[in-house]
Amino acid sequence: MKRYLFAVAAVAALATAHAAGAATLCVGPHSGCFAQIQPAITAAHDGDTITIAPGTYVGGITIDKSVKLQGTSAGATTIAGGGPVVTIFRATASDGLNVSIDRVTITGGVNTSVPDHAVTFGGGVAIPVAQLDHPPFNGTGATVSISNSIITGNSVTSTDVIPPGFCGPRPCAFNSGGGIDNGGVLTLTNTQVTNNVAGSTASLVSTASDASSGGITTHFASSLVLRNSVVSGNKATVDGAIANHADSGGIGSNGGLDIADSVISDNTVSYTGSLDVEDQSGLAGGLSIDQFIVAHPTATIRNTRITGNSVTAANTNPSSTPAGFGGGVVAWVPALLERVMLSGNSVEVNGAGYAGVDGGGMEIDAPVTMRDSVVSQNSVKATGARGAIAFGGGIAMFGADLTLERTVVVANSATGNGAPAPLPFGGVSSVFGGGISNGAPGVPQATLTLTNSVVNANRLSGGPGFLVQGGGVFSPGGIVSTHSVIAGNKPDDCFGC
Repeated sequence: MKRYLFAVAAVAALATAHAAGAATLCVGPHSGCFAQIQPAITAAHDGDTITIAPGTYVGGITIDKSVKLQGTSAGATTIAGGGPVVTIFRATASDGLNVSIDRVTITGGVNTSVPDHAVTFGGGVAIPVAQLDHPPFNGTGATVSISNSIITGNSVTSTDVIPPGFCGPRPCAFNSGGGIDNGGVLTLTNTQVTNNVAGSTASLVSTASDASSGGITTHFASSLVLRNSVVSGNKATVDGAIANHADSGGIGSNGGLDIADSVISDNTVSYTGSLDVEDQSGLAGGLSIDQFIVAHPTATIRNTRITGNSVTAANTNPSSTPAGFGGGVVAWVPALLERVMLSGNSVEVNGAGYAGVDGGGMEIDAPVTMRDSVVSQNSVKATGARGAIAFGGGIAMFGADLTLERTVVVANSATGNGAPAPLPFGGVSSVFGGGISNGAPGVPQATLTLTNSVVNANRLSGGPGFLVQGGGVFSPGGIVSTHSVIAGNKPDDCFGC
């Protein structure tokens, strides 16, 4: 027993001695430095720092130790290629990894095979969930901070499909996380995630049926913190023979989410297909908030611009019912938005059959509070050869309470075109709620509360025979309004107020 205790103490002493004397390794052309990053990681120990000189270095690296990678600047130090470019994972206790990456550009990742050819996660950075080899297969992965960096020009795409059976009678394939696939605890600071793609690209024809999270995806046991960062120009797109669904052009969050002082802009979701099955859709051009565990009960977004994001969906099958919603945001769980600019986002759906669209700025499916914010110039447009419905140019409520405090809803719009025929889910072709729609035919209502807020200059337009109601607000069950103004909307201010 004494010898056992002595051995344990000796090992602990060695570990402490190494931690106290953590080394700095270098990568670059200088004498004594490694020529590439992976050999430096192999030689490093937990706690070490790896400095990287200006230049472009080979990607496809795996970080399996708690180290710091420190480039010269994002403009000078580049890690390029691979699929993913950087993977942060180890088979044993991956949740114990603590990795930081600073002042680099991560680019050129093309992931067509991880974890397999039909299901791909992570084009630029992959932080896999822990416990991949035994139940529950979903533990939280590494803790990672990325600062002063750029993740750009990466993609995930499929080159194979899952045979019929797993997805019913049709084959399917899934792509997610064009820029970053996050199964861990991730913090981005002063970092840009731009021009990444999940699904089809200009040079790669994807076999995917479903694509999501062109910029960043976060798994349900994981979390994302965004500070002073930009997520822009990313795409989630499907357009092949089995195309079914695309979502979350910028960020798809299924875990904890905390965003502040950031920009989510000009991300796109695009679905183009010909299937006659239900549920073909495009949604959440900028951001999807969906949390499956109670550890993160409320998403928070503060001092942030969510602007210029878009969703388009089109189906050429006359039996189809394509849908699009949430040009800027879709909130499936409770969320708090403070000092947010939600502006210039859009959703457009075209169907050879029916078409449905809502939530140009935001669709909410759980209680949301907005304070000191602006919802402006968002739009929805639906065109259906057999009928169409469009509602919530600014915000669409799906049975979830909305509270606006000191918030302006201005110059949003909803448009419907096509046949005025009865819709398969009830009602006739309709356009509701240019600014805010509290429910719609077949959609339950909730409580809409306005405090010291303004709904102004929103508008509706519909083709011949369309039912058009609530240019400013559509809320058949009424609203709770305190010191608020609903005025100057077309063709009317409020239906149900």
